[in-house]
Amino acid sequence: MKIGVISDTHIPYRAKQIPDLVLDSFQGVDLIVHAGDLVQEEVLTSLAEIAPVKAVFGNVDSPELKMKLPEKLELELAGYKIGVIHGHNVRGHLLNTLSYVFPDADIIIFGHTHKQCNKIINGQLCFNPGSPTDRRMEKNYSFGIIELADEIKAEIIEF
Repeated sequence: MKIGVISDTHIPYRAKQIPDLVLDSFQGVDLIVHAGDLVQEEVLTSLAEIAPVKAVFGNVDSPELKMKLPEKLELELAGYKIGVIHGHNVRGHLLNTLSYVFPDADIIIFGHTHKQCNKIINGQLCFNPGSPTDRRMEKNYSFGIIELADEIKAEIIEF
């Protein structure tokens, strides 16, 4: 199973739309996961034209989106347990506390910091795809692809 992972798109404040490179790279994925701060619901519509979408809300999302999207998700895909959260509502340093939010997860997908992360911490893959529209302190814009098979293959794609 192949998953496109994106977060912190901040449409239309940081860009008018999701960059074409991201949309092109997501062609053929089985699922897209958005880890919050979409800002506009049209982001979900755009991504859903490519593949089914699962998303959580972030701190700058509209009240309407916060009513439609959950704060966190727990998914089971291809035999792996995956937790998804934006991260703004997690107390303490994210990488130190995510395992308390999802103690049984094999993979924890999060956003909020715009800082890329692809690390195994306490036996869990902590994965933040960064942002394709607002790199903040990062050198490049980014998004991610996670492949689930006999093992987990996770990649952050920078541009």
